[in-house]
Amino acid sequence: MTLEKVRNIVFWIIDFIRGGSIKRHYIDIKALSENEDGEDTIAMQHQYLSELLTHASSTTNFYKEINPTDLTNFPVIDKEIIKSRYSDFQSETYTTKKSVSVSTSGSTGSAFTIHQDFNKKYRNTADIIYFSELAGFKLGFKLFYLRFWTMFKQKNKLQSFLQNVVPVSVFDLTFKNIEKLIAALKNDQSNKGMIGYASSFDKIGKYLDSIGSEPIHCNLKSVVGISERLDLSTKLSIKKYFNVDMISRYSNAENGMIAQQPTGKEYFKINWASYYVEILNLNTNQRVQPGELGRIVITDLFNYYTPFIRYDTGDIGIMDYHTRTESTKQQLVLTKVEGRKMDMIRNTSGELLSTSILLIINKYREIEQRQIIQKTKKEYVFKLKVKNNSFRKEQVFIKEFEKYLGKDAIIKIEYVTEIPLLTSGKQRVIIDEAYC
Repeated sequence: MTLEKVRNIVFWIIDFIRGGSIKRHYIDIKALSENEDGEDTIAMQHQYLSELLTHASSTTNFYKEINPTDLTNFPVIDKEIIKSRYSDFQSETYTTKKSVSVSTSGSTGSAFTIHQDFNKKYRNTADIIYFSELAGFKLGFKLFYLRFWTMFKQKNKLQSFLQNVVPVSVFDLTFKNIEKLIAALKNDQSNKGMIGYASSFDKIGKYLDSIGSEPIHCNLKSVVGISERLDLSTKLSIKKYFNVDMISRYSNAENGMIAQQPTGKEYFKINWASYYVEILNLNTNQRVQPGELGRIVITDLFNYYTPFIRYDTGDIGIMDYHTRTESTKQQLVLTKVEGRKMDMIRNTSGELLSTSILLIINKYREIEQRQIIQKTKKEYVFKLKVKNNSFRKEQVFIKEFEKYLGKDAIIKIEYVTEIPLLTSGKQRVIIDEAYC
C-alpha cells in the first residue's frame, strides 16, 4: 500500500472517530453538485437558505428585525459593515461555543478576522476535498503550496503528515529557487499537485522559457491558481511543460470555496451546495440580468456563528447560463471573475474595462513584469520591468493603450527593477486610486 493511500485512509478513520462530519458534508456536496437541477437538490438548497435566514433573524442583533421569508429582505453588507458592528453579527447561541477564527491578509484593504463554528469548518474542508478531486488532486497526494508562508501558522506533525504539504514561499521565488523547485518535482515521483498564486506560476513558466526547457515528467496531476487572475498564457505554459490543464479557483479566506473552473474550461462552476450567489448592479443593490457585469454577492449557507448574508465580496463578475455537454440542460455559472472592483480600471469616460486589457501587454516581449495605476480619471502610470533595461517600443505602447483608455488619456511609463509583492505574497497588477 502506498503512503498516499495510507494518508487517505488515516484521514477518514480520524474523521469517523470524531463523528464523520467531514464525510457527511462531502457526500452531501457531491450529491448536490452532480445533480444541480434535480428536485431534491433544489429543495435541499432552499432548506439550507431558509434555515440560515431564520437562524440569523432570531439569534443575532443585526438581523433581528428582518422577516426571514425572503432573501431580498436582507441588506447587502460588506467587510466594513461587519467590522463596525462585529458583535451584532455573532449568533447568541454560538458565542459561548468553541469556534475557529480565520483572517484575511489585508492585501486589498485592512485585515479582517471572523469566527466560524466547527460545522462550517467541516463543510469548508469537504468543499476543498471535493473540488480538488475535480481538478485531479486526491486526498493523500503530495501538495506543493506556493504562498507567503510566514503569515500562516505551522501545522502540527499529524496535520503535516496527513496533508502532505510542501511549503514554497512566493517571496523567495527567484529563478534560482524555481530551479530548486523543479528539481524537487523531478526527484519525487509520487502523485502530486500544485496550488498557489497565479503570478507564481507565470514566473515558473517564464523561467522554463528562459532555459528552453523540455517537458517535465514528474507525476504532476493538478495545478490550481488562486487569489489572482489566471491568464490563458500561464495555463498554456503549464500545459506545455507539465502536461496538466491548470485551472483557477475562486475563494476567499472569510468564506471558503465559492467557485472553480472545470478542467479545460474558462467558466467557473459555482459551489451552490454551500453558497447562494447573486450578481448585483455596480451602483445599486438590484440584481442584474444573466450576462451582465456586476458585483459578486454571496450568502454563506453554513457559518452559523457569524452569518454572512448577501455579503459583497468586493469582486466583479458575470453570471450566465451554460449548456452542459452531457445534456441540453443549462446551469448558472460565473463566466467571468474579473477581480476586485478596486482592482478594475476605467477609461477616461469612466467606463469599466475588462482586465483582459492586460493581455495586450503580453505581446511586448521585452516586458517581464507590469503594474497599472489609475491615478486620476485621466492619468495612468504603467510600471514596467523590461529586459536589459531597454524598451524601444514605448511610444507604440502608449499609442496602443490610448485606443482603450481614451485619446485624452495621460499615460506615463515608470521603469522599475521589480514590481514588489504585497505583504500577503500576492501581486497586485491593477491599482485604482481614482475611484476607490
